[in-house]
Order: sequence, then C-alpha cells, then structure tokens
Amino acid sequence: GVIGLCAVQAGVCEAALRTTATYTSERKQFDTPIATFQAVAHRCANAYIDTEAIRLTAHQAAWRIDAGTAASEEIAIAKFWASEGAERVVHAAQHLHGGIGVDLDYPVHRTFRWAKHIGLSLGGGTAHLRRLGTLIAAS
Repeated sequence: GVIGLCAVQAGVCEAALRTTATYTSERKQFDTPIATFQAVAHRCANAYIDTEAIRLTAHQAAWRIDAGTAASEEIAIAKFWASEGAERVVHAAQHLHGGIGVDLDYPVHRTFRWAKHIGLSLGGGTAHLRRLGTLIAAS
C-alpha cells in the first residue's frame, strides 16, 4: 500500500545518494575531490537527513499498522517525507552531478524520474500537512 511506496521511496533516495557520494568522491576540481567542498558536503548531508527521515517515518508507520494501533498521523508524516524529502534528495543528486546528472545514459535520471513518479502518486506535501494538522487538532 501507501507505506510500501514510502519504503520504496526511501530505497530510491538511498540509491541516488549512493551514486552521488561515489561521483562527488571521484570527481576532482583543483586536484581535490568535490565531496570535500563545504557546499557539496552540506548538500549531501541534507540529502542524507531527508533520506533517513523518509526511511524512519515509513518504518514507524508500518510498525504502528502492524501493531494494530492508530496510525493516521504516522501515515500522513511518512507520506509527507516521502513526497517532499525525496524531491530535495533527487534534486540535490542531479545538481551535484552537474551536466551528467541530466544525461539519459547515466543512472541519476532514473532515480529522479522514479522519485518524482512516487511523489506524485503519494500526493503533494501540502495535502499531507493539512491532513496531519486536522488529525492533531481533533486529538
């Protein structure tokens, strides 16, 4: 179901992040790997945090569902992160790859397209925040 899509999204983001880490570690500018540049490192760190948030919120929602407890809030949170967080991750991956990031022969475009497809299937983050706000107000 929906939480399965959130879990898939976590995997898509992990793949994009792994590809980006490899590329930025190997790509050199001024005889230095670009991964050591502060702006690149910050962008990768933010993508890592988003990826972990997607993974952890999906696990939390799945755990609540499996335990048979109310999970409406957790589902809204997981859908928000899988939609909004993934968008940031794949955009960062594409930007950090430079021109090759949009090359159809390079794998980054596949993670970008897959993440966008899943994000659109889940719905926009604003709707999930609105749903979460309604749930919190009702409790």
